[in-house]
Amino acid sequence: MMLAAVNINLGDALAVWRRNVVVHLRLWKLNLVAPIIEPVISVLGFGLGIGALVAGKVTGISYLAFVGAGLLGFTVLMRAMFETTYAAYFRMVYQSTYDAILATPVDAESLAFAEILWAITHGLFDTVIIMIVLAVFGAATSPWVMLALLPLLMGATFMAGLSLGITAHVHDIDAFNIYMALFFSTMYLAGAFFPLDVLPMWLQIPARVLPMTESIELTRAFLTGRFLWRHAYEAAYLVISAVVACEWAMRSLRKRMVA
Repeated sequence: MMLAAVNINLGDALAVWRRNVVVHLRLWKLNLVAPIIEPVISVLGFGLGIGALVAGKVTGISYLAFVGAGLLGFTVLMRAMFETTYAAYFRMVYQSTYDAILATPVDAESLAFAEILWAITHGLFDTVIIMIVLAVFGAATSPWVMLALLPLLMGATFMAGLSLGITAHVHDIDAFNIYMALFFSTMYLAGAFFPLDVLPMWLQIPARVLPMTESIELTRAFLTGRFLWRHAYEAAYLVISAVVACEWAMRSLRKRMVA
């Protein structure tokens, strides 16, 4: 069976991506508010508020540094998820943007790839802003800080692919309530706010299976400069998960829009 990815036309995908960027830049002032306010309030609340109650170190680092990486990963994954659920659903169903695009020579795989690429780009905007906030608060001090973009963007790729695949199967917008509940529930098990070692083993195992966990743990490693041997296979698992999710998204969107 041929991979859906081989049908991607990069020129067409970039044209659709540029369309999304242009629309975003028209509202850039409003779109800039959330990624600035959210991390500041979150760092103050979790890092300084809850952190004041944590007397010792958490996995050898301050709680501010620990939760700062978690908040960064959580926010980027959430942004990619929202961009390929509600936003994508509105473009697909209510605005008929997908129908208009597919009426041109652009095929479904290129459209799906462009949507995933845009979700990653949107996550990158937020990543830069949040990393500046974390640096100001002293939660990002490692010389490897800039490489934290790699697991963040790979995590965003997985989440965008998975979410777009889900969106392609959704026929009632209220069905997203179930997906949102699952997303936010599992994120509490992804090691963003506390180390997974404190969980009982029967919870650690499913938590480790979540690709979001790998994205957050690798991000924390780059932000703090504390690397472990398991990060190597966590990185491989994250890449494989992202590729599989994107392939599924492209197949699902073709089935929804063309077949």
